[in-house]
This record gives sequence, C-alpha cells and structure tokens, in this order.
Amino acid sequence: MKSTNENQKLVSIIQLGFLTALEKEVITIEEAEAYLFSPFTSEKLKAYGFSESVINIILEGCELEDVESLLPNRLQANIVRIKEEILKNITSFSTVKENIEKVIK
Repeated sequence: MKSTNENQKLVSIIQLGFLTALEKEVITIEEAEAYLFSPFTSEKLKAYGFSESVINIILEGCELEDVESLLPNRLQANIVRIKEEILKNITSFSTVKENIEKVIK
C-alpha cells in the first residue's frame, strides 16, 4: 500500500474511531494497542511513506497505557487532545475524488 492522501485520511478516521471507543470505554487500551496503537503499526506506516503526523498519533496511542497507570486523571484529557490532532490531520488531507471506485457496492 502506497501512502496517499486518501489512505492517510482513512487511517486517521480509523484512529479517531478507536479513540472514541476508548473514550466511551467500549474498548480497552489493550485492545486498541493490539489492533492499532503499536510500534509495529508505526513502522509499517513509516515504510509506506505515511506522514509524520499520522505516525505520531500511533505513537501517542502507544503511550496511553502509561498515562493510565501513572496519571489516570489525565487519560481522558489526553484522548481528547489526540482526537483534536487527528481532526486537524483529517482536514489537511485533500478530499477524496468522486470517481474513485467505492469499496462497498
């Protein structure tokens, strides 16, 4: 997979979804780390040429378990801050073209 604005936007939306589920306690930090927020994911995205801003969100997600154990009262504020960063990332990527083939038909 080559990094494109569309791929970066998609990954950013997925990041936002994971953090929202985490914020609402629908998933645990361990689940979020198992699926997305891991050094392995950051290395793969780096290899595909993803932007530093998208990769940094993954790395910040990797640190949430530390925040939870060391500063539990700061966990929700950190999640909200990271979500705001993701929203900035999403708006910085160009809009998906109308003629792109849809995944779901």
